Amino acid sequence: MGKGREIDSWFQELSEEAVEFTQEEIMLKLIATIDERGWPHITMISSNRALNKNKLAWGAFIEGSSKHNVVQNPKQGIIYMTAKLPFKFLQAKARFTHVEKEGEDLEFFNRSQLMRYTTYVRVHSVYYNDIIAGSSIRNLKLGGIIKGIIANLIGKSAAKTNLKEKRLNVVGYELFNAMIAVRVIAYIDPTDGYPVLVPCIQLQAADHNRVIFPFSVLKEDLLKIPIDNKVAVFGMNFNYANQAIKGTYTGIHVFRRIKFGVIDIEEIYNSSPPLTGKIYPTIEKRSKISSYPKTL
Repeated sequence: MGKGREIDSWFQELSEEAVEFTQEEIMLKLIATIDERGWPHITMISSNRALNKNKLAWGAFIEGSSKHNVVQNPKQGIIYMTAKLPFKFLQAKARFTHVEKEGEDLEFFNRSQLMRYTTYVRVHSVYYNDIIAGSSIRNLKLGGIIKGIIANLIGKSAAKTNLKEKRLNVVGYELFNAMIAVRVIAYIDPTDGYPVLVPCIQLQAADHNRVIFPFSVLKEDLLKIPIDNKVAVFGMNFNYANQAIKGTYTGIHVFRRIKFGVIDIEEIYNSSPPLTGKIYPTIEKRSKISSYPKTL
């Protein structure tokens, strides 16, 4: 992949092919940031592309946790994945450098197919980032996804927590229980502190409190997730409804003789506009306004 030095399948810069790959507008583009607790957080930001082998930019049109996170901790993980079969994806690690509120890149994002006909919502800021490392463009093998579906049919029901509480709401349970939907796991790489995003379409909800995944696709990637560490999982259906769950990866467990990775849910974040924010364990509410400032 280009002339960059390989770092455990990562390279110090993107190839020309990889830069071109990120220009596609209709594809999954996710950013993993690190919150104030050191937990990974995942956001879908479609106005997002590499500018060259060493720089990338993404645009903000709503204010969410990811924008706050990168100012406090500039380390990010990014994934680009095609929306049609055969699925292909590219991973990157990036470091936030600065924000611009005008310029060619801002105009480019607002002229894009996604934004050009949007009257009330526009990209208002561009976040610039140095590329620290990037992967090659890889295939997500359909055969492995099918094997994962079969594994879930056999072993998933044995992985239930049997808790009375239902942490995933109706929408979330459907997102993480669908046979095929977008699912991506983020974890913090212990070697450098950067988030890493791994596609995991075979991940499903065992019940309303736990998600599991067989190692049928990208096994070596999934085995790198540190046990007993916090992870985030982004789920989205084909109508773009999405949620991000956070919790502890408890490692590999065997259910009906099949090995599964297990994540116990501790927090749920609604990623879909117009109202983003944490919806579990507590619904965040604004305090009642009882007085108003005097006008001049």
